[in-house]
Amino acid sequence: MPKSPFALAAGCVLYLAMGSATVAAAELNLHVRTAGDLAELCAALRSEPTGSDRQNFCHGYAQGALAMELKREASVGKKRICIPNPAPTRETTMGEFAKWARSMPKNQALPATDGLFTFLAERFPCK
Repeated sequence: MPKSPFALAAGCVLYLAMGSATVAAAELNLHVRTAGDLAELCAALRSEPTGSDRQNFCHGYAQGALAMELKREASVGKKRICIPNPAPTRETTMGEFAKWARSMPKNQALPATDGLFTFLAERFPCK
């Protein structure tokens, strides 16, 4: 799946919304290019010195990207991700994503949003 303008827009929205957290993220040197990069952030333990920051970044990244992807899917009339109601917690889902991404090198190498959306489509397929 090619990079979409929606994923880029989601990243911009997250950057602008993070305000002072951007400084902390820069100090932590948080770069998310691949699904493996995102998985490492999502798998951080909150008890680690920067664990909460890394998990918060993971969750914010995923939430923003998913919001844009769901809007894109609605606009083209082709849904592949259908989150159930009630939805599992973001922490549970992103923990599952981290395990999925780490399970195979090909998953880790995917661009971050492509990997995230592939996982979500497998985990929450539309029926």
